[in-house]
Amino acid sequence: MLSERASQIRSWLEPRESDLIMLLKGLVNQDSGTYDPAGVNRVGEILASAVADSGFTIRRVAGSTYGDHLVATRPGSQNDRRLLCLGHMDTVFPAGTAASRPFQIKDGRATGPGVLDMKGGLALLVFALRALQATDSPAWQGTSFTLLFNSDEEIGSPSSRPLFAAEAARHDAAIVLEPARPNGACVIRRKGVGHFHLETSGRQAHAGAQPELGINAIWEMAHKICELQALTDFERGTTINVGVVRGGERSNVVPDSAAAEIDLRIWSAEEGARVGAAFREIASRVHVPGATATLTGEIGTPPWQTNGGTKQMLGFLERAGQALGIQIAGVTTGGGSDGSRVANLIPTLDGLGPVGSHTHSPDEFVEVPSLVERAALLALFIETWYHRTAD
Repeated sequence: MLSERASQIRSWLEPRESDLIMLLKGLVNQDSGTYDPAGVNRVGEILASAVADSGFTIRRVAGSTYGDHLVATRPGSQNDRRLLCLGHMDTVFPAGTAASRPFQIKDGRATGPGVLDMKGGLALLVFALRALQATDSPAWQGTSFTLLFNSDEEIGSPSSRPLFAAEAARHDAAIVLEPARPNGACVIRRKGVGHFHLETSGRQAHAGAQPELGINAIWEMAHKICELQALTDFERGTTINVGVVRGGERSNVVPDSAAAEIDLRIWSAEEGARVGAAFREIASRVHVPGATATLTGEIGTPPWQTNGGTKQMLGFLERAGQALGIQIAGVTTGGGSDGSRVANLIPTLDGLGPVGSHTHSPDEFVEVPSLVERAALLALFIETWYHRTAD
């Protein structure tokens, strides 16, 4: 049986499900790949318009070569009730994807580029806040909200990183609207994520007439790829993926250059330091005489270890779920998130978006019934957090 407050919030949200879906449709049908700044900025305009009527002040922060970051703020009456809401506007899909497979709903599932990661979470947040406002929630009146939506999360947030520490310093807690797990669980621990670029150099030559004059950079890279991949250790939770390799121009030319993009996932900073040292050793080791190599990159997203603040936030979400008759669990994941940038600074909870699966693929989907359910859960969570942390 729903609590009285849960019933009030659901009663406001349920008749507005179609409005929530229309907002989500508008977001999904606007391409916003990370390298499409104009598209990302148009998504920012949609979101700015959606929260302006709720009294938010909008600030746009230039994102260098990427789209602008959106910071929306609304002051509350309680100085120690400050909540930071994190989301990203960019997707992994290039311009033109929305036209080729636009938003649609079939058999209770919504599909389209970025529908789950994470435009569903952005739309859900807007309506959770509207529900608090429309039902005269003390949490709406007392809480100072900041919505930080960045434009470059899918490539490690290179231009938005400074914003997270700055905003965390001004807030008491943070929530992240990344998708819930397929079973509805939220996220309480994430791996650290590193992105590295390896280049090998050799000497070009005719592969038939004078191959002995060449130094094959791809051959050198092949040795290094094997050594890099061999560092994967599933027991430690350490994974290395050489996901992109480029090199050469013609099969009859000894290649003088090759490049590889490497993804690293680790559970701890200590493990990151160990693997980083191994990366550098592999880069320095020569297999093909005369070849050289250069390694660049870093662990740009730190590991997030479950801490006391996260456990407290999970407790608030569990209580909110009980009011709605929903059982909530907290899980760990190897995926990265900007929540890792603030979790060691202020209490943080992630995975508060809608339920779905197959992110970063053409099969990505959102379970449509989860939109209202998760919006209600989020609204009740904010109320629980507000009252449970009150003196």
